[in-house]
Amino acid sequence: MKRLPLLAIVTALASLLPLFGCTCAILFLSPDHTPRLLTAAVGYGAVMLSFLGAVHWGMALEQPDIIPAGGTQRLTNLRLVLGGLPAFIGWIGLCAATVQELAGLMTLIAGFAATIVVERVAWRQGAMPRGYMTVQWFVICLAELCFVAILAACMGMRPGG
Repeated sequence: MKRLPLLAIVTALASLLPLFGCTCAILFLSPDHTPRLLTAAVGYGAVMLSFLGAVHWGMALEQPDIIPAGGTQRLTNLRLVLGGLPAFIGWIGLCAATVQELAGLMTLIAGFAATIVVERVAWRQGAMPRGYMTVQWFVICLAELCFVAILAACMGMRPGG
């Protein structure tokens, strides 16, 4: 399988910037801004989660199949189903956040954790390009760190507070 292009790595890392911005603002600005920033962070987290699933859709729809060995219909179907689940989990997180913001945040934390497990299984089976898992681990772990920092801040554990 081909290597992951440098531009894919750069854009994956750049995708963390809005989440970093929200996290820093929640941590260091007045708590008065937290509700709106939390809404923005949960919304962007849902978008990120949807994008993580979309990678599998793209690979499933690539022609010819990227994994030619021994029948790919089952793999394609699995990719399409599993590729849609992160978007659904992100939507659930957004819905939960309309009732209780921290419930939305916790849903995203669980969704990102589940996504990395599925990504690892796909990578171990050779279904992902070289370098993909390293970038995914980095992006998802940093996103999770941001979510946990936001959760801690919302629970009153702000720096200097």
